[in-house]
Amino acid sequence: MIKKCVPVLTEQERLLLQHLADGCEPGELGPALGLSRAKSNALFAGMCDGLGSPRNPAALLAICYATEAVQPPDLLDPSDIAMPAEEQELLPLFAMGVGEHDMAAQLERKRWKVNQQAKNVLENLQVQTRAQAVHVAWQYGIVTATAISEWLEKGDSEIIASNLQPPGLGPVLYIQAREGEAVDTPGRCARRADPAAAMPLLSYWDQAADDRDARGALWARASEILSRSGQPVGQPLPGVHPARQSETMRRQRCRVGFCPARLEHTSGHVYLYLVTKNQRRADGSYRTAQPPVCIEHALLCAESEPRFQGGHTALLVTASNASGVLGTLYGPLDDGLNVAAVGTDQEFHPYADRDRLRWVLASRLVRDLTSYRVIDLRRLVREAFRTPPAPTSRGFR
Repeated sequence: MIKKCVPVLTEQERLLLQHLADGCEPGELGPALGLSRAKSNALFAGMCDGLGSPRNPAALLAICYATEAVQPPDLLDPSDIAMPAEEQELLPLFAMGVGEHDMAAQLERKRWKVNQQAKNVLENLQVQTRAQAVHVAWQYGIVTATAISEWLEKGDSEIIASNLQPPGLGPVLYIQAREGEAVDTPGRCARRADPAAAMPLLSYWDQAADDRDARGALWARASEILSRSGQPVGQPLPGVHPARQSETMRRQRCRVGFCPARLEHTSGHVYLYLVTKNQRRADGSYRTAQPPVCIEHALLCAESEPRFQGGHTALLVTASNASGVLGTLYGPLDDGLNVAAVGTDQEFHPYADRDRLRWVLASRLVRDLTSYRVIDLRRLVREAFRTPPAPTSRGFR
């Protein structure tokens, strides 16, 4: 069993850890520290023994962060990381110094696959070593002090690894509803006469100009809790926020962070959509209520969104149109004033059917993807980041 011990580190030992976090290989520590190889090896071995770490750079760095022998790096927004879930699962094992053979056994994968995924982790994080990968994984909350401390106490990576995967690997989407955001009650709706056409239609008692979109659909209301930067805050809830979903789909922005989703490395207006086979229509187009995704968040969505468990298809879309809405159909009651729902909130209502649309309370904007090319998503992402920026790490304080 590995025992936890937190000695006071010397300045030279702290500098050694900084070099590991920056991607220095063990054999390069001597020149970096101005020591002979024998002395740098002895320094590294002594630190491992003193901290109860395997003689593994990634494990040593993780233990130092968990025990706060050095100040851990600042945390980053986990939605910024674009990495498949299966690759994320390797990072806690990196932090325990587990080799490929044991990784393959614990994760029940072929060793060749684990080897390839380990290489992909370094490539996707734009790092040189596993220790540097652990440094970055710590910033994104994939490797945590709680998990490493439990490993130190129990000394069993196989047991601990099963609990290290962060909850909800699916990305927190910009379009998701959040805790504290209140949906307006449909009871505020009633039958009203359309001033323009002298025809009855669904309306709010206190109708405002922005309750309808440019094509006449009445939208469900929901309050928003936003940060100063305009980002939603609070715990994510199932379902989407009607206003955020419709704006994101209308402007074809990324559903994860509302960032630009148009691919900059292609000519023209090209957007990346991830679809499932049940969204394909008889004419070959795809109908979706899911906005596109930017290249930075594409792999994260593809590999970890629950709706893609049965597989997905990546499309480069050059032409699409907002074809209608998902929403609830209402009908007037006998009193001629009040209304009642006569359908579910997931029914599709085309903009072309204006007679039907005037009785719909919309909750999601729908696009038909009419011109596209099927592509290999991983290859597209790698080509887009063929020349990655130099990795950076935060220094110890």
